[in-house]
Amino acid sequence: MIKILKSLLIVCIMLYFTACSDKEKKEEKYTISGQVSGFKDGTKFYLRNLATDAVFDSTTVENNHFKFEGQLSSPPEQIWLHTTIDNNFVYTNLLIGNDNINIKGDILDFPWNVDIKGSKTQEAFNYSQKITKEYNIKRDSLVKSFMKLPSDKQQELGAEIWKEIGKIDSVTMSLRIEYVKSHPNTFTSIIELGYLKNQLPKDTIQKIYDRYDSEIKKSKYAKVVDVFLRENISKIGDQYHDFKGLNQKEEKVKFSDIKGEYTLLDFTAAFCGPCIEAADELVEINRIYSDSLTIVSFSQDPKKDVWLKSVERDKVTWNSIWDGEGRYSETSIKYGIQGIPTFVLINPKGIIIDKWSGYGKGSILGRLEKKL
Repeated sequence: MIKILKSLLIVCIMLYFTACSDKEKKEEKYTISGQVSGFKDGTKFYLRNLATDAVFDSTTVENNHFKFEGQLSSPPEQIWLHTTIDNNFVYTNLLIGNDNINIKGDILDFPWNVDIKGSKTQEAFNYSQKITKEYNIKRDSLVKSFMKLPSDKQQELGAEIWKEIGKIDSVTMSLRIEYVKSHPNTFTSIIELGYLKNQLPKDTIQKIYDRYDSEIKKSKYAKVVDVFLRENISKIGDQYHDFKGLNQKEEKVKFSDIKGEYTLLDFTAAFCGPCIEAADELVEINRIYSDSLTIVSFSQDPKKDVWLKSVERDKVTWNSIWDGEGRYSETSIKYGIQGIPTFVLINPKGIIIDKWSGYGKGSILGRLEKKL
């Protein structure tokens, strides 16, 4: 009888912990419930991860409501909730984990006046947005004014508009820095510090960083600041940083072993529009400069299958290197990558002789013609 009772007790304990484990798994998901007006039934909303620029979920509006459900593998994430109405990009910003989020607003409330609740991380983000909201609204208005100018008037009248935008950016920069200094223990703060690190002395950044708790210091966002504090971030005139990863043949490679006489290091990602536009020009450059220039791409995609599909799509025959860390890879941080595509040109002595971001048709060829 005692043996039977012991067996039953063990079974009950096992069932209890199994139930608790199942409950935890069920709870580790996000639910985003929206109550909106001004959107037609059938309007499709998307969730886009800002780190990868990839859409990872979508849903439709029905009777002024929509709902997303899913799981974030590396929370919290910076996300755009967005749709397109009459060719206008309608969006708002989220910073959430696997939380229950409630969103309320009219179409005219996007992006700055949407009511978003249900997450402490999001609420901290909301507060930071509120500080700069009036300036962001003014900036958006000025950018729209510039875009409406006829092309022959943009140079003449656009200079004044961008002068005003510059003043606004200066004010918002100061407000963001002040937020970081006064809110040392939020994910919003560490993300902002990552963006603002080039605007502050290293000793100031170190003092701010030291005040974050262990949870935040373990995050991918803190890694950007940590590497910045520990390493020399590459600029023109510096020696290149070496790194390792897998190439598309799934071979382990080291950059120093595959670079050429001159090397063009291309930081890219699968869902980056300008990166896709640059692909054909890189293929042409690989043909023209095959004797003197080696192209090496570095993928900021966190998912291996996404990276491999993009390599095939873009007809990449040179080494494309992937380490699975996405934009938070130490390699990307050491090279000071703020946006993609970014190109780094390295000479035979291993010195960085040029570095630039963005793409326009013919821009890479034009840059190389001046340097090679």
